[in-house]
Amino acid sequence: MAMVLAMTSTAAQAQTTAADIVNIHNAARSAVGVAALSWDDNLAAYAQGYANQRAGDCALRHSDRNNYQYGENLSWNPSVQAWTAASSVDQWVAEKGSYDYASNSCVGGAMCGHYTQVVWRDTTAVGCAAVACNANRGVFFICTYFPAGNVQNQRPY
Repeated sequence: MAMVLAMTSTAAQAQTTAADIVNIHNAARSAVGVAALSWDDNLAAYAQGYANQRAGDCALRHSDRNNYQYGENLSWNPSVQAWTAASSVDQWVAEKGSYDYASNSCVGGAMCGHYTQVVWRDTTAVGCAAVACNANRGVFFICTYFPAGNVQNQRPY
């Protein structure tokens, strides 16, 4: 597993390893009885390629996700210095509180799709990347998943 961040910023950066990211994902998955994910360098390369495209604007727009073959979680943080990949993944996992399994929906219009992708039962691999964006005024972070989760009318686990 390689380091996730390849940011060219001169600002101080907190480094998060691929193992850290996988461990956070797998803790969330284990909590709901879903098999562990593994890191995939090809997914990380795809993620880095797309992150590089967002370097100028930090826009939280999804890629074409290879014609939706991949799942995708995105985040943006306004502080290059304070951001870590682990903090972004932790935010996605925290959406668990907004997911209602019985109705298979997000509670009260809250966001929970990042969480459901993290724990999607059929997903087996993840790769992530980040880029300092908008002239170092933020960090764009992406995790790419295979196979994609959040399939309509299916529960994540």
